[in-house]
Amino acid sequence: MGSTGKVVSVHGSTITGETLAAEHFTIGSYISVILGESKILGVVTGLELGSGDNVLFIAQLFGKFTGGRFVRGTEELPYPGALIELPTEAELDLIFNTHRRFDFALGEISLLRGKKNYIDPDKFFSRHIAVVGATGSGKSCAVASILQKIHRLPGARIILLDLHDEYGEAFGDMAERINIGEFEIPYWTMNFDELVETFVDPDDPASRSEMVVLSEIVLNSKRVKNLPYKDTITVDSPVYFDLSDIRVKMQALDTERLPNGREGPFYGSFTRFLFKFDSKINDRRFDFLFKPKRFKTTDAFSEFLESLFGLKSGKSIVVLNLNIVPHEVINALVSLLARLVFDFNVWNPYRANLPILLVLEEAHNYLNTFSTSQTARRTIERVVKEGRKYGVSCMIVSQRPIDVAESILSQCGNFITMRLSNPDDQAYIAKLVPESMGDLLDVIPSLRQGEGLLLGDATILPLRTRIDPPDPFPRSKDVEFYTKWSILPPAVDLEAVVERWRRINY
Repeated sequence: MGSTGKVVSVHGSTITGETLAAEHFTIGSYISVILGESKILGVVTGLELGSGDNVLFIAQLFGKFTGGRFVRGTEELPYPGALIELPTEAELDLIFNTHRRFDFALGEISLLRGKKNYIDPDKFFSRHIAVVGATGSGKSCAVASILQKIHRLPGARIILLDLHDEYGEAFGDMAERINIGEFEIPYWTMNFDELVETFVDPDDPASRSEMVVLSEIVLNSKRVKNLPYKDTITVDSPVYFDLSDIRVKMQALDTERLPNGREGPFYGSFTRFLFKFDSKINDRRFDFLFKPKRFKTTDAFSEFLESLFGLKSGKSIVVLNLNIVPHEVINALVSLLARLVFDFNVWNPYRANLPILLVLEEAHNYLNTFSTSQTARRTIERVVKEGRKYGVSCMIVSQRPIDVAESILSQCGNFITMRLSNPDDQAYIAKLVPESMGDLLDVIPSLRQGEGLLLGDATILPLRTRIDPPDPFPRSKDVEFYTKWSILPPAVDLEAVVERWRRINY
């Protein structure tokens, strides 16, 4: 349609322009700045009235058309007075078909109905993903939609930690659904940090002594129970040891008296440890961890990993339902599961053929910096920093991104930012993305349900996207209070509810 405006000022990759054709401009629309044989593409991030009938707009420059193709980034910048026009349909196709060869799209571009947001799936899944959004923004549906697009691939390998039993129904027969109450995660696969997290109270004055003694007991027990490996075993080795060895030795030291009748050096020091140890071991909520029936020997470790990764069933996604896991152990358990996934591929010489996506739902509950329990955060920090080398990637999912450690989110190369209404969360995300994209985040409070702003390495441009709805949906749909209250509900079988409550299978 020819020139629609001109550049007024240039500040780095941000320009201010003016136009008399304001009806063609809106936040998120595209403009082209003519620069010799090239055109530089910009995205409108702000509008305001100018003098007379002019409208001023601010645009962020993201790439250029040159040689019949579109490339992200530009070494050239426009000058004041350069002419501006709207991109043609052919130019838009040139942009949005950049990654079409992969035939992988998360959904439809919000401002361009009918155009799919094609992305580079290799860059998307290999460089860590953050999916953030307030409750009700469609976050769980977005996660389910993304995973449904890949879990049908024959070589896909996805481990999803589901804290609220939302995703079990979203993948049908293609998923291995594991309820903690029906599965064992044997305690002897825990490393020393995870054992300390579980049994040692950091506020106990004797905690340092407890850790030193615990390390010695566990190491000795592992060596005695695994003689063929005794010269190479460390306190972190995933080999069987006997929990009762801890109880017996700690009790002996706690009540020790020397031959002269005086109290031993640790007399009375481990009483609190023993109380906590006994309460955990005898609490049937922890039976899945401390009382294995199936994985009771070192030789069972391979079988355990085969079940955990879904290798035996051949299913591409394993949904680990953690909704009944006691709060006291969730941090250590998340650390254990994530570390097993990471360590498996560290030692797997064929890791390049078995990349694994680890999906961490409700990440703010265990990846924060203010909790007294920090093992999960430290483990995931290692995974996001080193995982790319070993074919392990993370999808961090949270409704409160400000509560997720910055050291983790800053490693994510791709963001799907859905509606966030909390100003602190908005500011936190703005701090994590490149400064040039900051203005684009202003749309976050106004995003519709199921709509997200996609930023990062996998997309040719930051794009507001209507994410395809999943089929089937996860169990995260809001309860329709008013609708349900408007009709007489069926009678509640109170006895059945109470009986089910009492028979929770931990």
